[in-house]
Amino acid sequence: MTTPRRKVIIDCDTGVDDALALVLCLKNLEVVGITTVGGNVGLASTQRNTRYVTEVTGYTHVPVFAGYDRPMLEPLRDASYVHGAGGLGPIEVPEPKKPLESRHGVDYLIETYMAHDDITLITLGPLTNVAHALLREPRLAGRIPEILCMGGSATFGNATPAAEFNIYTDPEAAKIVFESGIPIRMVGLNLTREQRVTPALMAAAEAIDNDVARMVARLCGHVLDRSGGTGSFCDACAVMWLVEPAVITKSLKLHVTVETRGEFTRGMTVCDTRPYAGAAPGVDIDRQWQSEPSLPGKAPNVEVAMDLDQEKFNEVLLDTLRRYSET
Repeated sequence: MTTPRRKVIIDCDTGVDDALALVLCLKNLEVVGITTVGGNVGLASTQRNTRYVTEVTGYTHVPVFAGYDRPMLEPLRDASYVHGAGGLGPIEVPEPKKPLESRHGVDYLIETYMAHDDITLITLGPLTNVAHALLREPRLAGRIPEILCMGGSATFGNATPAAEFNIYTDPEAAKIVFESGIPIRMVGLNLTREQRVTPALMAAAEAIDNDVARMVARLCGHVLDRSGGTGSFCDACAVMWLVEPAVITKSLKLHVTVETRGEFTRGMTVCDTRPYAGAAPGVDIDRQWQSEPSLPGKAPNVEVAMDLDQEKFNEVLLDTLRRYSET
């Protein structure tokens, strides 16, 4: 008997790595809907890029909604310097034929989760839409069974030395979501930096004869050009935890707090690793639980991904791209 595919809603700010995450999810999971938010680039681009990816992949039946274009309290500081002015690097995205849904993304989230409680929420951008939904309908905290969040870090940041981009862009929203009580799995920079986009991966994608693989190869080329061989597909790493759990080889349950007021640490995900100890405490990968129940602190509220199997990542990605050649 075929195992039913996991139902998910994806909230994203489609740039280069979101596009690859969507490619993985659309083929391997049951994507019920996609909401978009301003982040990597502005909302006009993120919603257009999302519709474009659904067209390239052939999943135009999946509805796409526009949410908020700016964080809760501050203007948007996008990452077009990473993703390109349009968000998909060298790809000039035409206006898709697939229309944008008329409902606001937050309305869609509220209406869908108040009617269903079996759909995992994947967040790949700033958490603005999700926070607004929780503020408008607090009962959602008991309706969303799990959030898989690409954001934050158990170690260091990229937007600042302390903060990762998605959380830094709207830390107030992140704080609302992380304190909501919804079970959260967090895939942060400490994990995604273990994945590398390589010339070999790009060549393998180029060798696959379909439009999706050709798009992915161009995205690989963009990452290689701008990073000098040190770039990662962060959002793709996150969704692998659902697509193929074996890609994530270690995780820790930690209490995570979002800093909103620090002069140098605003947007930092402060991970309480005090209950763990190991040979490499600065890396936080080899840590094992140490039995000291008297340690101060709050109970774990987030499961944090700590280690990734690069070879398995590539295997699953390339297999997914090949399957797009199937009719």
